[in-house]
Amino acid sequence: MKNAKKITSLLAISCMLCIIVGPLGIWMVYQKAAFPGELSASGIEINESFSPADNRKTTEIWAYPATTNANEVRCITEKNSEEVSLDSKNTEVTFSDTEVTHLFTNDGEYSHFDRIQCQGGDVESIYISSHFSDQTAHRFIFALSIATPILTGSGFILYRRNQK
Repeated sequence: MKNAKKITSLLAISCMLCIIVGPLGIWMVYQKAAFPGELSASGIEINESFSPADNRKTTEIWAYPATTNANEVRCITEKNSEEVSLDSKNTEVTFSDTEVTHLFTNDGEYSHFDRIQCQGGDVESIYISSHFSDQTAHRFIFALSIATPILTGSGFILYRRNQK
């Protein structure tokens, strides 16, 4: 019976630690969903095709150098040669000392099997960054916001009852 009391105390304490872990988890998800995201592929040559998808994440496609004229860039799919509509946000960012300009966002229109090739507008290479989609981030934040007080409260109640 003494071991059961120790185990219950440890479970209660670990539940109460959610008061720390919950807000940190929310902050991490918020950071992972922030634009422009983390660099996932860099230095793709203009004559190479690339997959604009990342597992359940939104991907941003960037052109190097930052002086690239996004209006003159033409991206086409490899399979059926349809043109990709560029929705440039006129944003320039720096990834590891390389300044790039935004070309388009892939919110799931293109899968891992779609290959895209970009050229024109003085593009030298393509960079890809990824971040959690808003929907995924909101789901995680909602779940953590609900679970944190429930687990913390349960741990506190369990700890108090175990002390009697």
